Amino acid sequence: MRKSGPAADEIAASYSLESSQRLFAIGTFDDRVTVLSQQKRALNLAWALIESHKIPTRLDEDPISIAIVGAGFAGLTLAAALLQKNCRCDITIFEERDTLLPLQQGSDTRWLHPHIYDWPEEGSEASAAMLPVLNWTAARASDVVVQVLGGWKSIVKDHGSALKLYCNTRHLQVQSPTADKVLVEWVGDQRAAWDGNVLGEDRSAKGQSQRFDLVILAIGFGLEVGQSSYWRNEVYGQPSLSQPRRSYLISGQGDGAIIDLLRLKVSQFRQDRILTELFDDKPKLITRLRTIRREFLAGGPDFQLFEKLDLLCEAPVVGSLMKRVIGELGKRLRRDTDLVLHLRVRNFSELLQSGTSRISFQNAVLVYLLYRAGGFAPSNEEESQLVSRFDIPKDNVIWRHGVDRIGQLRRLLPGTICKALSDSWEADRCQTLQQSAEILWRGGYFGSPGRLEDADKVGDRERKIWRKEYLPGPTSLIGLTLVGALEAEIGRLRPHAKHFRITMHRVLSIHGEDLLQQLCGYVGRGFEESAPTAGRTFPAGNATIGLAYQTRRIIRSRSGIDPRDLSAAMAELHLNEASRKMADEVGFVGAIPVIQPDKDFFPPSPVCGLVYFDSRDPNFDLETHELAEIAALVENVFDTVARRDGVPLDRIDNMPLRTRATKARAPSRIPSGVALDLIAPPIAPPRTRSAFILNFDHSDLTPLS
Repeated sequence: MRKSGPAADEIAASYSLESSQRLFAIGTFDDRVTVLSQQKRALNLAWALIESHKIPTRLDEDPISIAIVGAGFAGLTLAAALLQKNCRCDITIFEERDTLLPLQQGSDTRWLHPHIYDWPEEGSEASAAMLPVLNWTAARASDVVVQVLGGWKSIVKDHGSALKLYCNTRHLQVQSPTADKVLVEWVGDQRAAWDGNVLGEDRSAKGQSQRFDLVILAIGFGLEVGQSSYWRNEVYGQPSLSQPRRSYLISGQGDGAIIDLLRLKVSQFRQDRILTELFDDKPKLITRLRTIRREFLAGGPDFQLFEKLDLLCEAPVVGSLMKRVIGELGKRLRRDTDLVLHLRVRNFSELLQSGTSRISFQNAVLVYLLYRAGGFAPSNEEESQLVSRFDIPKDNVIWRHGVDRIGQLRRLLPGTICKALSDSWEADRCQTLQQSAEILWRGGYFGSPGRLEDADKVGDRERKIWRKEYLPGPTSLIGLTLVGALEAEIGRLRPHAKHFRITMHRVLSIHGEDLLQQLCGYVGRGFEESAPTAGRTFPAGNATIGLAYQTRRIIRSRSGIDPRDLSAAMAELHLNEASRKMADEVGFVGAIPVIQPDKDFFPPSPVCGLVYFDSRDPNFDLETHELAEIAALVENVFDTVARRDGVPLDRIDNMPLRTRATKARAPSRIPSGVALDLIAPPIAPPRTRSAFILNFDHSDLTPLS
């Protein structure tokens, strides 16, 4: 079951800029904002507005109008989520610039990785964002734009007939909400909503206005103060072709300043790959760094990360590893650049103190290592004095001084609202408007229409393909390969069978809820797939696969069972809560769990995957010894995939998930009256030799063989 958490009304309130809850903002006042965290905040807001009945989903509810200001990652993710949920709303998106995702479009020198800011926690190297809407994988920012726009076009094509988009909004003003509406006036170009391109007919900019039921600001936290955007292309990572040595001054104390510092001083630097290159073969050091990171995040304003890292350098065993890392980084220092880091704090150690730090943990570790390797000189002298003393050209001064969060709101909102927000920002940095980037929705939520309370009203046609989550292609291919082998085996055991189906599931955990995700479509005989089913998720306690997951045992229907009794058993196991009703002719079902060893999870050992099969043929029943043969084949495949002896998998690896399946409850029993059997020992389910997560995916962090 999903863990209890804040109510939808409470979450919606944390996004509201005023008391009527008709004007909202996503992530404007949060620190350490990333693309992924903004998308999660957008999805949390969609969930909160839907579940609190602020956005209608039922046919008997009156539709509403929604304005989304900003066509960046947050704005598009919010709009896509509302469209995919079949909400009854007309959405208008406003973008100040000329196209969708304008900041990152064409940004070839910046790299985006969804989880690297969680380093060194397990799963931080996983390259997929694992989002149910507008998912993406690690790449250059410009390539992530292409991925997300591909998903956006698909959703708009299927659901966005009433969607409107205005770009180049030279004038956009949001008035104070009245009792039931918010007036927005604008001058902008109407564009094609699916890609932001110019429409064929004349849609030149005209002054317009409209009253909306809800207005949502998805404008992030603004552009940087005093210099071009972090997302503009530059050549910091390239060696000079005209000068043997160049001096730079970087002014700033946030992640942007530190990344520019590292790009200018570390040869072949990329913010995710450098961590693998320096730490991948040092698991004991990683374990210690995980502990320090948790202390850093939980510590008070006086937590001294600099001191902690210094002590780590002198600790037994790991101290030598830390010094080796410093030495390895020192060998990669560029000799064509000299760097001064201009700080507001007096000492470099204060830069890494919890109370003053604005740097993510992994960048704090990297800048500490670079300092110890002699890569730069920190200073809090006047900037003009540093420029003069080190003879730094004006073009080589880089400012990363953050953003003016309230300033961008003043251009859009009435003065009374801005004054209240400005006062709150000065008082406590708008604590009441800080928004969680933890997942608040249930697994499969955005793969099904309507609210949670309406799930039982969804028809069988929708249930066949709903509740989908991201599924990596390489993982799906492994599942398809396995069920293909099982198809041949079952075909050998039942050569005259006219109908049987096989598929494979893996175990996911989303917000504490265990889910079983279908890895591929069905394979077998005598049926046709009418819609793609790969990626579907099911609650881990439902139906045959849920029972196999809970009991850790092979499950099959009783020999000679009447199909009507089998249908009754599926109703007892709540099959229809997440899937369509089983066909009346099905007379045999079975499921085989793949168990992980007890030594890796205590207690008990959870399941990492499940095979499911069924048949409509009379007398199809698989005997116990036949199920043993199938289980042995499954175990052999998993063992081979886990070992991969001598098999080069360039740029593909089985990466830990950011959230693992829970260390689940004790095995349950079959409910009384349910016509299914547990296969008893000595016929045991297949087992893996070590902890095994089915999550093969592409990764630039995996070295070429």
